[in-house]
Amino acid sequence: MKSEKIFDALTEIDEKYIDEANIEKITKKKPLFLKIAGAAAAFFIGVAALGTIGFLLIPKASAGGGTNREPGENYMSYAGPAFPLTALEDTDGLSFERNINFDFTPYYTYNESYEDGNGETVYYDAWKNEAVISDNYTVTNATDEDITFTAVYPFAGNISTALSRIPKITVDGKEVKTELKIGPYSGGFASAWGEKNEVERLNLSSLESWYEYKALLESGEYLENAFAENPKMDQPVKVYSFEIEYNVPMEKFDEIDNPDMIVTFDYDTEKTSVYFYGFNSMSWDSEKGWAKAGSYIPKSFNPDFKNHPIYVIVMGEALNNISVKTVAGESKGSWDKREKTDSFSILSEEYESTLGEVIYEIVSSGDYESHYFEDEPTVRNLISDEEYLGYVAEFMYAHGQLSEDPAERYGRGRLDDVIIETGYVSRVLYVTFDVTVPAGETVEIGTKTIREASYDYVGKRHEKDLEGFDMVTRLGTNLNIVKQTASVSNADEIEILYNNFGFDLQNGITSVLLGEEEHYWMEICKIRTSED
Repeated sequence: MKSEKIFDALTEIDEKYIDEANIEKITKKKPLFLKIAGAAAAFFIGVAALGTIGFLLIPKASAGGGTNREPGENYMSYAGPAFPLTALEDTDGLSFERNINFDFTPYYTYNESYEDGNGETVYYDAWKNEAVISDNYTVTNATDEDITFTAVYPFAGNISTALSRIPKITVDGKEVKTELKIGPYSGGFASAWGEKNEVERLNLSSLESWYEYKALLESGEYLENAFAENPKMDQPVKVYSFEIEYNVPMEKFDEIDNPDMIVTFDYDTEKTSVYFYGFNSMSWDSEKGWAKAGSYIPKSFNPDFKNHPIYVIVMGEALNNISVKTVAGESKGSWDKREKTDSFSILSEEYESTLGEVIYEIVSSGDYESHYFEDEPTVRNLISDEEYLGYVAEFMYAHGQLSEDPAERYGRGRLDDVIIETGYVSRVLYVTFDVTVPAGETVEIGTKTIREASYDYVGKRHEKDLEGFDMVTRLGTNLNIVKQTASVSNADEIEILYNNFGFDLQNGITSVLLGEEEHYWMEICKIRTSED
């Protein structure tokens, strides 16, 4: 391993890197995080954005309530249906009766306040667009032998899902210990303008309807993949790591305009793959075989302030003509025609490793998580760094730089994107637990889940403040479910405008026997007062 201070011994940037006419350039845009209770927020990703994360999606232009689609179909933000319980084994000899309840207690009005610009307190009504879903099963064993099986309860979510939203499981009224299995990315990709396709895969695109979940789950392959072991990343690589060294007091450094580290190098694009981490701007010429990457050096008042890890990772033949430059000030016509600065230096290390080992260094450092995961504990808190590395590997082999056909979104080797988005892309997760049903007896299995509503950003549903909840009756289950009923409770402050359950709140019909439909849905809104 070699470590040296290289600022004072830098070579000048070659003129070929300055001539950037007709060369693609991408500049990273920091993700914007907004939390808006009970309302929808649309986020749009620029065509050339780097470092965007999984939940920043371009909604499909024709989706949801912005069109004349039937009620209960496609949503721009689809929370996913309530799935039925299933099992890993055959459950011959057992019969199941299912009763699902949608409890709208979260929709009850509560009062909040804020202080306006004049220092006066402003009060307003608020509510949460959530429901508590209790999905319960009465299991009957008609045989003369005890039957034990591994129950599996699916729910839509991701690795950043809050722990409070993981289904709670009881057996005969007692909460039981469960394990969690996490399925692969459930969504797909879209073009720069939001149209789903497999040709221009620049943006992430989540599932928008239960039909897409049906296509995902009905073969059973997705469930098998969720329980399969994730792949390894043992490819040998050469790593160039860079560390910031500040040469002036921080208060003086904070006055510097746009400090950046710029790395340039040549390489054979046919024989070498290059991966980047910690860089927020790039340009390259694939034909001439050079690349240039810049990493912004944060100020002390920046929320990203820390000596964050910066890596260039090389798989294949070595790089040539590596040069590092520290600059500041505004660009003068070209991306790196900027003044050199000695206000900070770069410490460099070169060492041999494997791709998995260096990504593990990033994952275990927690650097990537600092501004991307909620303060509330999430599924990420339940899985080890080694397990998260496995999900990164699975994502890279399926869609990223290790895929035989990588999505264009990941085609330039930025590991930041795939590492962060591994935690945010939509998935189906599975809560598993063991159940024994004694011969000739029954057992009660209870599940309780807090679920957000589905909604549209624009269009008819949005204008009417309509939000959706739904369930599927048979999708993905191998159980013999002989009866299914559904009910709503604590619905005094909502109105069900459309549904195919048969609920009729005005006439007191809040519990129904379900028929042969595969999918049941309702669209609701908050009852407005005359002052609303």
